[in-house]
Amino acid sequence: MNNKKFRGIFGIPVTPFNNDESIDYNSLEKVINFTVENGCNGIVIPVMASEYQTLTDEERKKIIEKTTKIVNGKIPVVAGITGMSNIHSLELGLFAESIGVDSVIAMAPFSSPTNFNEIFSFFELLSNNLTVPIFIQNHSIGAVMNSEQLYKICENLDRVNYVKEESRFPGQISSSLLQLDKNINCYGIMSGYSGRFLIDDFKRGISGCMPGSHYGDIHSNIWNLLENDKEDEAREIYDKLLPLINIENLYGIPVFKEILYKRGIISNTLVRSPGKTYLDKYDLKEINFLFNSIKDLFTWEN
Repeated sequence: MNNKKFRGIFGIPVTPFNNDESIDYNSLEKVINFTVENGCNGIVIPVMASEYQTLTDEERKKIIEKTTKIVNGKIPVVAGITGMSNIHSLELGLFAESIGVDSVIAMAPFSSPTNFNEIFSFFELLSNNLTVPIFIQNHSIGAVMNSEQLYKICENLDRVNYVKEESRFPGQISSSLLQLDKNINCYGIMSGYSGRFLIDDFKRGISGCMPGSHYGDIHSNIWNLLENDKEDEAREIYDKLLPLINIENLYGIPVFKEILYKRGIISNTLVRSPGKTYLDKYDLKEINFLFNSIKDLFTWEN
């Protein structure tokens, strides 16, 4: 699969936890299978929506290995390897490659202030030591790059072929990068933000989106309609889903998990410490109302 260009909806599973904050591997297996079965074109794990920053290296490796085995080549697996240092990310990348992932995705380490030369050196290290395609994750939480800097990395580093763009003005950055990349050194740009700007992003020329997989069937349906020049139908679905995506953008992972719990896929909505956030009774009431309003859009059933 390594030579195939990635396109479509690449869903991100959450990491389910038990009440003691240990990983619930039974629910994790269900989320992974759900992501494969609901129409997603690829799977990305463990990354921000998977609470990667709360996981130990051993847990991250176990999740990557488990995902690769369950998926078994049905769709591409993109492993998240963002680390605290260059060597940390490389070590995770070498492990992921050794167990058969199709690609990796990383932000440059951002635990300390950095500059573009250091960011370039980070991706150069990955490119020189890995053989799978590499996604740059350009996220506002990390070391953000402009389109010219992204292009320089893709142009000069053989393995860095993809960008997940989710900085402050992602659509404009994506459009600018596509205009710069006349020789197609960057094989594709994918968006994020829970698919919040999916239709606009598609019209700008992106190759896909990496949202949480809890709406994988709905996002995939929107994408497929866009690919088949059925924008009006895609917009009808998008407009119906958007209020829930707006709540997601406010609360994040607790909403992802609440939706998966309601769909019967995970057993617990717990978010791991530190920085737990909770939904109050008003949030839950609104989510329940909106969830019921989109049930007819689900094509996957438990």
